Amino acid sequence: MAARSLTRAMLGVAMAVLLLLLAGCAKRHSPRPSASKPPGPTTAPESLRQAAAALREAGPAADLGEPAEVRTYPPEGMYEAIDGEADLFLSYDCQGLVVARYEVGDATIDAEVFDQDKPINAFGVYSQVRGHGRAAVEIGAAGVNVADEAILYWQSRCFVRVSGTSAERPSSDALIGLAQDIAVGLKGSSELPAWTAAMQLPGFHRTALQYVARNVLGHGFLTNAMIAEYSFRGSTWTLMLVRADNEARAREQWEQLKGFYRGRPDNQLGGAAFREYAFVGTDSMGRGIRCVRTWRYVVLIVGEQGTAPSTRLLSVALDRVNEVQD
Repeated sequence: MAARSLTRAMLGVAMAVLLLLLAGCAKRHSPRPSASKPPGPTTAPESLRQAAAALREAGPAADLGEPAEVRTYPPEGMYEAIDGEADLFLSYDCQGLVVARYEVGDATIDAEVFDQDKPINAFGVYSQVRGHGRAAVEIGAAGVNVADEAILYWQSRCFVRVSGTSAERPSSDALIGLAQDIAVGLKGSSELPAWTAAMQLPGFHRTALQYVARNVLGHGFLTNAMIAEYSFRGSTWTLMLVRADNEARAREQWEQLKGFYRGRPDNQLGGAAFREYAFVGTDSMGRGIRCVRTWRYVVLIVGEQGTAPSTRLLSVALDRVNEVQD
């Protein structure tokens, strides 16, 4: 009897130990509670939703019907849609892309709306891809017709491309009509910052204006520049207006440029302040360089130097900067 009682007691102890071991094992292998809730599905920014709405509404307005497909791509997913092209748009702070496809009989039209965050970035992309000698179209803030195969334009904070994508090419009228109706749905101002007006130089003929956001002239330290070519009596210069975040940054950029181009004092400009922050030099292609800093701006011209017209070009540009600086 005593032996049976001892056996039952030993079994009870063994069972208790087993239960404790199982409880510890379960505790070690049970998932830890999450410190925060897992992220839910991401939603597109309001600007991309507006772009998608503009694409959906433009089809019926252009008598093309609803788009067969509308897809939205975040910045990191743009390579899936446009592969190697994405780098250009991302260098201008692209916030995402919306693509719509329209079926027009046997032809297909793709419309792409790139949200570039700011009008100056949308203009910047447009200024890089519009090309030369293409027919202008009055769509959005500015646009061009690329051989009746694509319409490129910018409006508000968006760059837009409308193109035929099949062997059976859609008509130019269909592309233009769709592009116009998309522009109607892209709300917001297309006004560029006030400082960019300094590129309007009286007395000089100007070619198409460009905006470069990064790596101006290949310099990683130089950003945020308006660029254009100006001509006067047979001579041509490239003028660049760089706007820094503050005066200290502009001074730093000017010093770096002076060192790179082995700048020498420029004594042709009037005013001691200008002479203090002006230099002349030569680039790797043997072209003359003149550069001046004023407040938070760096003004640089490339081309024939040491002539009265080049000095006048630089002086007029400095006057304009002082008039419109912000």
